[in-house]
Amino acid sequence: MGERTFRVGTRHEGSVKRAAILWVFLVALASLSSGAQDHSISFSGEVSQGQTFRKSIGHGLDFVLMPLPEPQSGDLTGWTIAVSPQGRSSDPECKDFAWVVTPPYRFGNALNLDTQYGKTAQEAVRASPREFSFALNCSDSKTEHKRVERVLWPYTYSQQDVDEALAKLGSSPLGSGRLWIKRYRITPGKKTEAGTDLGAIHWIKFKVEIKFPARAGQKTKP
Repeated sequence: MGERTFRVGTRHEGSVKRAAILWVFLVALASLSSGAQDHSISFSGEVSQGQTFRKSIGHGLDFVLMPLPEPQSGDLTGWTIAVSPQGRSSDPECKDFAWVVTPPYRFGNALNLDTQYGKTAQEAVRASPREFSFALNCSDSKTEHKRVERVLWPYTYSQQDVDEALAKLGSSPLGSGRLWIKRYRITPGKKTEAGTDLGAIHWIKFKVEIKFPARAGQKTKP
């Protein structure tokens, strides 16, 4: 009888130990899974006509709203969305990591929060959310820049090079972003040479969400 009781107790202890080991394993697995998932940040801001908005988003990068430069700002208003490395870079291929991986590449896209390409101010501020992608470092930005260059201007490249660039375009590790316009102030603007009044964007209040892929930041320095 005593022996039988001892054996039952042993089996019970074994079950408890196995359950404990399984629990520890599941907790560790959950921790690893959460660490491998994308991570995101969000923030709000506002900016007035002609001003630049810049916000650190981590990994050595800034989210930027760049106002339209002169002489365009005479009759066009708004901003270009960009993701740039922190600090100054003299390399033109390492100044904006967003445009090289945010199609379409001609005649405007989600990065153009402005009245270019015949869009009115009303149309520009109502296009929300605006979704975009960005490279994570200068090396990948250069790689994607070369691919875009071959796709848009294929004349000096072989067909094989163009096809390869098209197939691999945007295949670098990428972050993603979305911008919502919450409030805005627009007025009639200066007429274009064609006599069209596109309106003027004077101020916007917005929210941004940025997502980085798992293990981002390993090569983020320009």
